[in-house]
Amino acid sequence: MSDVHTAPLTFALLGTPRARRGDEEVNLGPPQQQAVLAALLLRRGQTMSVEELVAAVWSDPPAGAVSVVRTYISRLRSALEPGRHRSRTTGLLRSAQSGYCVSRAGSVCDVELFDRDLQAAERYFAEGLFPDARELLGRALGHWSGPPLAGLPGPLAHSERRRLTELHLLCQERALETDLKLGRYQQVVPELIRLTSEHPLRERLRQLLMLALYHCDRQAEALAVYHDARSVLVEELGIEPTPPLQALHGRILAGDPGLLPPVDVPASAGLKIPAQLPAHLADFTGRVREADTLCSALITPAGFAPPTAVITGMGGVGKTALAVHVAHRLRERYADGQLYADLTAPDGSRVPPDLVLRHFLTALGEPMAGLPEGLDRRAAMFRSRVSGRRMLILLDNACDVAQVCALLPGSAHCTVIVTSRATLGSLPTSVRVAVEPMAPDSAALMFTRVAGGGSAPPRAEQVRTVVELCGRLPLAIRIVAARHAARPGWDLADTVEEGLRDERTRLAELRLDDLSVERSFDLGYRRLTARQARAFRELAGVDGPYFTVTEAARALDWEPADTVRVLESLVDVSMLESPRLGQYAFHDLMRVFARQRASRSSGEPVRYAELSSLD
Repeated sequence: MSDVHTAPLTFALLGTPRARRGDEEVNLGPPQQQAVLAALLLRRGQTMSVEELVAAVWSDPPAGAVSVVRTYISRLRSALEPGRHRSRTTGLLRSAQSGYCVSRAGSVCDVELFDRDLQAAERYFAEGLFPDARELLGRALGHWSGPPLAGLPGPLAHSERRRLTELHLLCQERALETDLKLGRYQQVVPELIRLTSEHPLRERLRQLLMLALYHCDRQAEALAVYHDARSVLVEELGIEPTPPLQALHGRILAGDPGLLPPVDVPASAGLKIPAQLPAHLADFTGRVREADTLCSALITPAGFAPPTAVITGMGGVGKTALAVHVAHRLRERYADGQLYADLTAPDGSRVPPDLVLRHFLTALGEPMAGLPEGLDRRAAMFRSRVSGRRMLILLDNACDVAQVCALLPGSAHCTVIVTSRATLGSLPTSVRVAVEPMAPDSAALMFTRVAGGGSAPPRAEQVRTVVELCGRLPLAIRIVAARHAARPGWDLADTVEEGLRDERTRLAELRLDDLSVERSFDLGYRRLTARQARAFRELAGVDGPYFTVTEAARALDWEPADTVRVLESLVDVSMLESPRLGQYAFHDLMRVFARQRASRSSGEPVRYAELSSLD
């Protein structure tokens, strides 16, 4: 089956109904067939009976309407999942309980995205976080491309069209109100004039327009908006404006100073504003999907807990670089400061959280003499000091969950980004991202950026070979590229011939100044228990790209149950990979490291695999 047939399906109902599978447009058939699909999508995974679908599409159903609906379902299945086995209870469009439903797995609908963004924006607005609210409102409005359910027949489409149109207008009103909160008075006037012309009976729009004009020193025009609104209401409906609109009119007439914007005093007034983020890498490459996932999750509120992201992966894979990249993308949201701490000491030991809290509290302006003793009291002081402040906290190279929990703020205004080789599975998070070695194209691009053009840039096939020998590990790529840049007269093949192709010398070659792949791996190795370390060393000698539990148990002479526990524990600390259930593998460079540790432990030389030469 081609990849396009397994790509996620995206449905658009906020405009002309459409479906796309990847970049491919899906033909949804005639309007009535589209109306059946729209009805199911609007139920959001819940089952609709055939009778409900008939009533949704026709106010006066034709003879045989039930059979027609079932035909539409069959055609939709063929269009949405071509080539799929005709199962009725699996797949996207499912049969269930004398009806049908659309599975929410593997598909997304713009109505759900709009609702999610609007609800999140309302939470931010209620908390007074207007910049965040406005960004989400803009994203919510961006899901629209025209009148909802355009061209669809039937009672359900008619009622849903009215409901969605009202929600769209409410979202526009809230966005304009948020703009006023942010002082964008002149910018909103043209849009408010347009909307009040289209909806002359909508008093909330009149209020917003009056406020915008008043703040632009156009008091007379603001009053004229009120008189026009009153004339329309009296003439068309025989009613007076509502008390809120009348009250605003009176306040503008009196020049009420309460209408003037309040002086915005930041939460950090009188306090230190730390800016501790590490410098962003000028040659940061790739990781677009991961960065977008993290940013999207961290700007969407999820209740009263601080948004927290956990980034995991093996040593040298670029966890810190990604975290710093994301932190710099988001830093403007955190006017009260950014805190950073490396939770692993240079010798690989765990940094006690009370020492990190001392660092944080003094950065926030607390005198050293005033810091309480004891982790619990110090953590409580930290939560108090950051309460109500918009701060970004980056906890790098975390060792365990307990270490991180002691450093978490209590305020939802703060955001936390954690990197770790361990999975930190019991830590509550907003989003988790497991960082893998780079894709081949991104790895080659990173090498080129770090190495620079030079007078004679290496051939593309040479670069591809080198990054594969580096296991597409960013730390290794950076080291080799930087060494090549320092020797512009050398051919890249010479750099590799120097020792990179030979497993016995490869890790020694992957070292430059304070950068070292071997030292990075060794930090993780030193944290292993004796049992883990033994399995790590001995399994590096198992032939093949991966091994099973049975093969590992035989090599270690352990019971399978004990073997599984140790293997999974090595996966949890990113010293081993598990590409699929029951299979385990080493990253290429990690296998070399493990073999070297096995050789040192036993005192016997390890047989290394032969590698093809560099073209």
